Order: sequence, then structure tokens, then C-alpha cells
Amino acid sequence: MQFVDQWGETSYSGYGFKTWLSNNKDVALSISFLYLMFVFYAPRYIPRFMGEAGTEKNKIMQEKVKKVWVVWNLFLSAFAFYGTTRVFPPLIKNFMKYGIHDTFCTFRPEEFYTTEIGTALGLFTMSKLPEFGDTVFLLLLGKKLPFLQFFHHTSMFLFVWFAYEQGSSIFITAAAYNYFVHTIMYMYFALAEAGFKEEVKPLAMYITALQLIQMMGVMWSSSYVIYQKYFVDLPNGVAHDAYGVGACPGTSLYNARLQFCIYTFFLYLFGEMFFKTTSSEDPPLKSGE
Repeated sequence: MQFVDQWGETSYSGYGFKTWLSNNKDVALSISFLYLMFVFYAPRYIPRFMGEAGTEKNKIMQEKVKKVWVVWNLFLSAFAFYGTTRVFPPLIKNFMKYGIHDTFCTFRPEEFYTTEIGTALGLFTMSKLPEFGDTVFLLLLGKKLPFLQFFHHTSMFLFVWFAYEQGSSIFITAAAYNYFVHTIMYMYFALAEAGFKEEVKPLAMYITALQLIQMMGVMWSSSYVIYQKYFVDLPNGVAHDAYGVGACPGTSLYNARLQFCIYTFFLYLFGEMFFKTTSSEDPPLKSGE
């Protein structure tokens, strides 16, 4: 992973990326629109490429797609492991050194946009685009997409675009949890598609449980900021400000509220999936947050 760190030191500019995101918000909306168009219209054309279900051509093509998907999942798992090693330790260190309040409420721009941490956070933001590829593989294999699949990918893509461009003291918590869970989740998918589905199937419910813990962890950081901004008395008559000034200035109020709302919805959807997983013989775990 050292080559990624070297690339970050020599070629990556967090501030430049922030400016680009700010100047190209229409690109985010356009990409999301095209992705949703693909989700709803691609299934009618895929049989022309993959062959009709049950045909010899379809079986051969699906085997080829599965092999590529194994490599894809291994790559994403390795990438998520890189991110975990760069983001999680500093987050824990900040908790131990500064405490909960300072970690959640103090925005450190040099840490956020530069250093190994900044590179990992920037790559985390970028990674939500290639993660749309999960949907492509599922559709090529003839899978029916649940609402969770495309809602999750679209909302996360738009959220990280907005959050990184704005700068947020609690964005690192979302990145750390996501990196960690994705390290395990994508390895699970790789093993399942490599022919070990029966061996790893019992792990599905535990991975979904980790995802639920992830949602609650991110909601905790968001709710802490929201509570500070709404209910904590400020000294010397300082007013609360939606743009960040006040009791917890590291994250804007609307950023914290947006993050809380999105992850609350995720918690509901993944909770629903968890109950299906625990009550079904064939776990319905899908690529997710």
C-alpha cells in the first residue's frame, strides 16, 4: 500500500479535489441519473449480450462474469483494507487524545485534505463511483435488484460528494466504519463467487449485523453534533449557526442532519435485510453500505 501513500504525497491534492467537486455538482447529479437509467432499462437489453436465461450461451457468459466479479471483489476488499489501516487508527488515536467532543466537533483541514488520512478520505469519496459496478455484475447475472441496492449506491455517492466538498469533522467516522465493513463484505462476495458459497453462507448474518453497527455508529456521531448545536448553551451569547459556528463547529448543521437522515434510512433497510437473513435458508445479503 506504500505506492498509494507515495501517490498521495506527490500527486494528490485534497484541496484541488475539493474545488473540483464544488465546481462540478451537476456532474454528480448527471452520473446518478445515468446510473438509475441503467438500473431500470439495462435488464431488457442484457439478454442480447448474455443470452437468454437457461441457454448454453448464458451459462458460459455467466461463468466468465463470475470470474471477473471474484477479481473485482478481491480488489475492492484490498482497497477497503488499505483505507481501514489509514483511517481507523487515527480516529481511535483522536478519541484517546482529544476525547469524543473534540474528535466530533473539531475540523482539522490539514488532516482531512492532506497526509495519508486525507488521501484515504479522498479515495473513499472517489470509490463510490466504481462501486456502481456491483450493480452491473448483479444485472449481468440476472439478479433482481432490491430497492436497497440502488438507493444505497446513489445516496452514498451524492452524500460523500457533498460531505467531502463541504468538509466535516464526522466524515472520518463514516469512512472508517465503511472501509472496515467493506474489507470483510467484499472478501465474503469474492469467496462466495469463487465456489465457497456454502462455506461462507453462515457469515452473511454477521456481516449484516456489522453493517447495522456501522449505521448506528455513524448516527451516533451525527446525533452528537446535532445535539450540541441545538441544546448546548454557548458562552458569551455566541449564536448557533447552520454553517458551523457554535458549540460544535467542525460540521455544519445541515451536513450533520443529512448524514443522520441517510444513515437512519440505511439502518431501517439493512435491519429489514437482517431479519430476512436470519429467517431464510438462503441469505439475501447484497452488496451494500
